[in-house]
Amino acid sequence: MQSIFFSAGEASGDAYAAALIQRIQPLGEFQFFGVGGPQSRAAGMQSIGDSSRWGAVGIIESLKVLPRVTQGFLAAEDYLRSRPPGVFIPIDYGFMNIRLAKTAKANGWRVVYFIPPGSWRKSKQGGDLPSVSDAIITPFSWSADILNQMGAQAFWFGHPLKQLVLEFKSEGNKSGIAVLPGSRDHEVQNNLSVIAETVTQLRISPVLLAASPNLDQGQVIKAWEDANGGLAQIVQPARSALWQSRAAIVCSGTATLEAALAECPCVVMYRGSKATEIEYQIRKPKFDYISLPNILLGRRSVTELLQYDANAERIASELEPLYEETEERKRMLADFAEVSEICGPEDALDRSAEFIVDFARRKPY
Repeated sequence: MQSIFFSAGEASGDAYAAALIQRIQPLGEFQFFGVGGPQSRAAGMQSIGDSSRWGAVGIIESLKVLPRVTQGFLAAEDYLRSRPPGVFIPIDYGFMNIRLAKTAKANGWRVVYFIPPGSWRKSKQGGDLPSVSDAIITPFSWSADILNQMGAQAFWFGHPLKQLVLEFKSEGNKSGIAVLPGSRDHEVQNNLSVIAETVTQLRISPVLLAASPNLDQGQVIKAWEDANGGLAQIVQPARSALWQSRAAIVCSGTATLEAALAECPCVVMYRGSKATEIEYQIRKPKFDYISLPNILLGRRSVTELLQYDANAERIASELEPLYEETEERKRMLADFAEVSEICGPEDALDRSAEFIVDFARRKPY
């Protein structure tokens, strides 16, 4: 029985790995191994390393999780070197996966890179991707074009998140606010109290709190209660909460694209620790936007509030018009329809799974 080894470094990657496993299973006899979190394990992957707590933004937070990442990397590297080769599927997380892809290739594994790092960039793609992969499945059409020009074998079937989000589409009336405080421990720590204060000011109900499945749900609930956020319904996955809600407060990340695809107007916010603020002031990174809808559109659609600008008063003032039937809400929904078009077909995961199975059955060249 052929092996498929996944390497998913964060919560979004874990969700993609789980979705691919579920779609590959009916198509053939495979064994699934890898590095991932609770979703991929529940889907049938035998865990070689747990990436549930690997997420970090910035140098300081990255250093905190480095020991865990290193442990998982070494376990995965040992597996790829010591076991009969099959198909290796790294998912995003270039810091570790580019290195593992090199190891895999050197030991006879065939590599299908799923969602290469930086695929959203329209000007360039990772220079080493063609050499470390046999095939690349990328979520954006321009990424495939650039990678193929670089000599890679790149394929675009659409953005896989679109299919995941549409699976939870509900036709009922939207009401209340969805709260997505982030998929990393330090994000929940720094964002949840401000979000709770915002919700208290707005006095809108229901409040749907979507805690990422890689986090300790009990700790998230306790943090919300400690912040005096009031009554909240815990809803998983986040895309379900977004379909049910009329507006959302979203911590920057993949969840911003989920909000757009779920047709849920939102305010994007991000607060880091004091150390992160100092790091930001020293490095002064250059970027036009941090949220995927704005990045994909190349213009400001959703409001982005960072650090001290992400306070309860400002978030509430930006969110309130989106809750009502205003021109601002209509404009954002029109922008979100454009984002959905950019993300392409609605069956990217199905087509990706079919490609992987076909690729696995081919004789190595």
